[in-house]
Amino acid sequence: MKKRIGDILVEMSFIDRGQLEKAVTESKKMGMMLGDVLLRLDWVSEEELQMAIAVQSGAQVLDTGQVSIDINLVSKIPENFARDHVIFPFALEDNLLKVATINPFDVVTKDTLARMTHHQIATFLAPKNWILKAIELYYKTAISIDNDIDTILRSEIEEPGDTENEIIRLGNLLLEKGYVIGASDIHIVPDIKLARVYYRVDGVLHQEYILPSKLYQSLVSRYKVMGDMDLANPNIPHDGRIKYQGSVEEIDLRASTFPTHLGETVVLRLLIHTSVVGNLTRLGIKKTEMERFLVGIRRPYGLILVTGPTGSGKTTTLYSALMEINTPFNSIMTIEDPIEYVIPTIRQTAVNPKAGLTFGSALRSAMRQDPDIILVGEIRDQETAELALRASITGHLVLSTLHTNDAASAVNRLLDLGVNPNILASSLTLIVAQRLLRKICPQCSISTSISPEEKEVFNNRGIEPPDQLPRPQGCDICHQTGYKGRIGIFEILSVNREVEELIFKGALASLIEEAAVKSGTMPLFVQALTTAASQITSLEEVIRVAV
Repeated sequence: MKKRIGDILVEMSFIDRGQLEKAVTESKKMGMMLGDVLLRLDWVSEEELQMAIAVQSGAQVLDTGQVSIDINLVSKIPENFARDHVIFPFALEDNLLKVATINPFDVVTKDTLARMTHHQIATFLAPKNWILKAIELYYKTAISIDNDIDTILRSEIEEPGDTENEIIRLGNLLLEKGYVIGASDIHIVPDIKLARVYYRVDGVLHQEYILPSKLYQSLVSRYKVMGDMDLANPNIPHDGRIKYQGSVEEIDLRASTFPTHLGETVVLRLLIHTSVVGNLTRLGIKKTEMERFLVGIRRPYGLILVTGPTGSGKTTTLYSALMEINTPFNSIMTIEDPIEYVIPTIRQTAVNPKAGLTFGSALRSAMRQDPDIILVGEIRDQETAELALRASITGHLVLSTLHTNDAASAVNRLLDLGVNPNILASSLTLIVAQRLLRKICPQCSISTSISPEEKEVFNNRGIEPPDQLPRPQGCDICHQTGYKGRIGIFEILSVNREVEELIFKGALASLIEEAAVKSGTMPLFVQALTTAASQITSLEEVIRVAV
């Protein structure tokens, strides 16, 4: 039988038997839990009570001093529910949502969370005060930031010193807001007598604020100072990097300016965090595709390409692959534009065309450094393509990116650059084409019957159409878009003997894709339709992104 909490506390010498008896009597009189009575009487600390509950329940105790919190998870659980049940989501691994709680025995709440979030739930014991503070910070931060920004925009700033202080504060608040809502980019765009602030969330831009012109120019200067950019010449583009210590954690940004006839446009890219990189399972690659991907990146030599449009997650995939194969026995070098995420033990270089350091010249020099693995940020020209191929056939594993619509088109793109088809056929080992689909918001979406026209879309691709499809609606949690978060879809083409022969012959992309499908490659559009059939995204999103 499970031991009673009071007996455990006595065995652990936190209270004596007499105190237990008095507390039990008091709890019956007041109708309170024994633990609450002991805390109220100050006979045990919250930490001691938690230790006893952990022994009783077998639950893991959350190390609140070391925990890394994924701020995007708060959207999965309504604030009122989190407060009422004193729970807080802090991490998601595969399909397992980790939740802090004060009551690991509450199976009803655990089951409700599983239905609400469509995830398996793992509960971790945490102090009540810590959970309540986390709820206050992570649920309320965006609202409080909006209020603070609104106060600044409405204020009449007259003293120069006040203006400087408020500009610094406004600049910081705009960065904090981007971090809290999970934005990938912040755009500050000048207009006639005003400027507009946009946030890109889940790949879509949303206008958030309108700035008066008197604040706009000062704000641009503030970000240029933070990014160590030249203030003297606003008529040419500038690039910089910003490290900002936010209220939650350090925010790393890539900053750029571009001159327009109305003033400088500023774009701030919030760079990927450690929680995103390093765990291949978080990319969302399906099991069969993952097996082919792992075989490719674990080979000692060859060329691996990741393709897709800007913003499709290519960099995240490359970094995650590097982290998978980053061992003390591999010498790894990267050539990037710019370095977006610093990886320990890897030698990383940012190209600098003004100084003569291009992808081609850097790659030529890198090969003299005896690396095992080389990451080239992008293949843009014939020189870089030929050097990457040469490296891959001389005992190096080379990873790079191309901007093509699908995996098979990458072959024709390289041939168009003028590379030798014989060398390409013998060196290319794996091509990954990818997209990011917005996931349907679990809080506001509804499902309705599928129409005949929609059924035909599935039938044409040999997929059993579902009876219903999710429809985006819109709520405060998803910024009225109907979508929250994104999921990757991946078309992984392994270069087998048949594909190799087609590359050597310079065959059309359609023939290469046909051969790849025969060998098990699932096209992007088919994967996207499967994702919609699983109720994860909408058919409209599939057509928008994957057609």
